[in-house]
Amino acid sequence: MENELYSRQAELNLYLPHGVAIIGCGGIGSWVAIFAAMSGIKNLHLYDTDVMEESNRNRLPFCQGSIGQPKVEVVAGFIRAIRPEAFVYPINCKFEPDMMNVLSGSGIENFIDCTDSPKTQISLYNESKKWDHYRYIRAGYDGTHITVTSHVSGWIKKDVEQEQYQVNPSWVVPAATVAALAIAKLMKFDNQEVGLDLSEIGIPVLDKQKRVTARCKQLAQERRTDEQET
Repeated sequence: MENELYSRQAELNLYLPHGVAIIGCGGIGSWVAIFAAMSGIKNLHLYDTDVMEESNRNRLPFCQGSIGQPKVEVVAGFIRAIRPEAFVYPINCKFEPDMMNVLSGSGIENFIDCTDSPKTQISLYNESKKWDHYRYIRAGYDGTHITVTSHVSGWIKKDVEQEQYQVNPSWVVPAATVAALAIAKLMKFDNQEVGLDLSEIGIPVLDKQKRVTARCKQLAQERRTDEQET
């Protein structure tokens, strides 16, 4: 049955890690965990201290009954419903960099950082570089600008940054898009990184109408030739 479940991705040569730790289970991290499980990753460690709020549901697929419950528990329950064979460990605490030492024997070799704190990002990134077998991916968005990378901006002054919660514009499309691209980087496109605004994706309709394909040019020329002959 499981072979049939993943039969259509079997020939894509995807990297299937033994386990992934997802730091932050908000709008991005929840989707990262779901997409990871749907892709066949069976060992997931989820870290977050927050509870689900009504405002979270504009970008997450969870029911009204999830309000007030720990985010990690809600995400874990959702994943267990769609992938009963997965081992999901909801950990309702803040992930500290020194926890990497504890996880070193659990088969976790990949960390996807979905936090929104530059201080936390830098700490996680620096700690992951101390270990040869750990792989770090950061996924985030600001409005409609999305980022998926294996690095952290070096110019951030973490010693003077003030930790404070900010309410930023949020929407399901950038959250789910970033999460999907993070899993794509993890499992298929290791050397690829993303940093762009969603408005840069695709061709604007008016520009597309101005573009004439080779086939259209050929048909136009044939029509002109027919008109001249008649």
